[in-house]
Amino acid sequence: MKNIARLMLIVIMLILLAACGKKSNVLYVFNWSDYINPDLVKQFEEAYDCEVRESYFESNENMLTKIESSRQAYDIIVPSGDHVTILVQKGLLEPLDKSKLTNYGNLDPQLLLKAQSFDPENKFSVPYFWGITGLMYNKKHVPQSLIEQKSWSILGDDYFSGKQKVTMLEDAREVIGAALIFAGHDLNDASEAALADAEKILDIWDKNITQYDSESYKNEVADGTSWLAQAYNGDALQQMAQNSDLDFFLPVEGSSLWMDNMVILKSSQNKELAYKFIDFLLEAENAKLNAEYTQYPTPNKAAYDHLDETQKMNELIYPSPEYLEKCTMIQFLGEKIRGVDALFEKIRLN
Repeated sequence: MKNIARLMLIVIMLILLAACGKKSNVLYVFNWSDYINPDLVKQFEEAYDCEVRESYFESNENMLTKIESSRQAYDIIVPSGDHVTILVQKGLLEPLDKSKLTNYGNLDPQLLLKAQSFDPENKFSVPYFWGITGLMYNKKHVPQSLIEQKSWSILGDDYFSGKQKVTMLEDAREVIGAALIFAGHDLNDASEAALADAEKILDIWDKNITQYDSESYKNEVADGTSWLAQAYNGDALQQMAQNSDLDFFLPVEGSSLWMDNMVILKSSQNKELAYKFIDFLLEAENAKLNAEYTQYPTPNKAAYDHLDETQKMNELIYPSPEYLEKCTMIQFLGEKIRGVDALFEKIRLN
């Protein structure tokens, strides 16, 4: 019996020693991939003697499903604007205590005003990055003559027929939105007539589409598995910095305008650390480093003012006012989203 008791004591001591060796202060972040400077994460962990555990999603729809079905208690997530509205309506978000965000004043007031279209009074969300969606391509495989028009029409071009070298995002709003814009509609128009026009275009494009994917295209265009891909501008620019064969353009017809945001889940087990993390990323120098890493336009005015002029003048990152007039913010559609989702599923299953 003494031996058994001694063994049990040793086991308990080992468990306690192992526990002491782990950080109990853990922050769970659910984000898009390649969407934060890893050096900043390390700096935060060192500054606050904590661990940041990151998980990734490929679409807002995927994120929402995971949150509603998983037992994982995420602290911070990074949804796009329309899904901020959905998360608020579902009662999943913590109202922000802005007194805990000392760097909140660094945000651009004009972009905060735009964010009120999906989060009135900016009550639940903090703008993280915004951006535009366009088309990334491999110059080795796509002739310049096809690119010159810089149109969404390239997705259905006969040049790609039978090659299975074109991809679009796994995102109903982006795919349907591109077709709506090309058809001359607002990308938030979910009327039967508009969706019928979009379907005709998507039927043509889909003949060239290999897959609808928001992650693997980043590497596949680079290695020639795909030649052309609908892409977020920052993702494309990150890849272009590593591979001179890649390029990107914004379609002349216009595109989607979106804003991703940091929010704290009501179910968060570490809200105080979540506030510290958000405030850390809002600090001007940290936000600048983050913008330089992701290649996305920052809503942080204090950070923007200190960016290199080359980055600020790059119209693939910060499009001209004239081009932005052609772009529309993706908005919450309420029950009308059913028609968009149904069309996307139909196209994907064709």
